[in-house]
Amino acid sequence: MFGEADKNIPAAAQHFMAERAKAEVVVAIDGASHAVFASHPDEVAEVILRAGA
Repeated sequence: MFGEADKNIPAAAQHFMAERAKAEVVVAIDGASHAVFASHPDEVAEVILRAGA
């Protein structure tokens, strides 16, 4: 999970790393910054709950 508007680690790099790691799920939040967990807590919680199911 990462923010598409992250200025510390560009979204293109995040996508590349996820592909290289063969990630099964990639969640990119439009408009979210590097602090996606603080700025979009509902989306983060949803991903965590889905992972535990």
